[in-house]
Amino acid sequence: MIWHCGDEKWVFDSPLIMGILNTSPDSFSDGYEGVESAVRRGLEMAEQGADLIDVGGESTRPGSDEVTESEELDRVLPVIEALRSRCAVPISVDTRRVNVAREAHSLGASVINHVSATLNCDEMIPLLQATDVGYVAMHMPAPPKTMQQHTDYPDGVLSAVCDSLIGVRAKLADAGINEQRVVYDPGIGFGKTLDQNLTLLRNCQVLFELLGRPLLIGLSRKSWLGHLLDAPLAERDCFSAMASILLNENTIGVHRVHNVLLLQRSVKLKRALL
Repeated sequence: MIWHCGDEKWVFDSPLIMGILNTSPDSFSDGYEGVESAVRRGLEMAEQGADLIDVGGESTRPGSDEVTESEELDRVLPVIEALRSRCAVPISVDTRRVNVAREAHSLGASVINHVSATLNCDEMIPLLQATDVGYVAMHMPAPPKTMQQHTDYPDGVLSAVCDSLIGVRAKLADAGINEQRVVYDPGIGFGKTLDQNLTLLRNCQVLFELLGRPLLIGLSRKSWLGHLLDAPLAERDCFSAMASILLNENTIGVHRVHNVLLLQRSVKLKRALL
């Protein structure tokens, strides 16, 4: 399968690695320390083998408060602009807002990582129609502030996530968006309990077959790993990488991680042993 993202085209013969670059001071894992610091971190991930660098300016951890659009723009745009001038690795923007996505794309972002696609993909469709940017459609049942209050899925979490993402797929198709520009993210940790996260991860093949496209999976440093393994934040990178490489590579298109080098080495070791 192929992922068309503007001038970029990836063939999914193996999963891509998307490095997480937070520019939010209240990120659950790595707070913002200024533009130059963020750019250095992005350049480091590029050197370590990241296929994309995902720049986000709003924390979407459970319970987090919404930031203003102007705040989000002020955080992400200088970093994207600086990285595009100093780095050849493609950039994605992690956002819920169409204006942030539009401005990021104008500065060279190749992918919109739309973390609230199942809530407001309609708002993003005109931008997708006007550009050839790549699109990640993620499942989120409610805004981050309240999403953990929306974990009751009467027909089960797998059915709910499938139905929601299939609904997004139908809207994109109706709007004439080429499916080769889209990957889907089941939203691990977003409005899900520990058991629900595990159910989704055990059923990536089902999601892949129903959606007909590779998945983006973000497991990195998530709280459910901490609860399952009694592991503090500082110890979760190794478990994040372990969980990622245990997934079926044929269904996963992109791994979204903080520690690019650890996942690179883990993938290399897995392939050497198989």
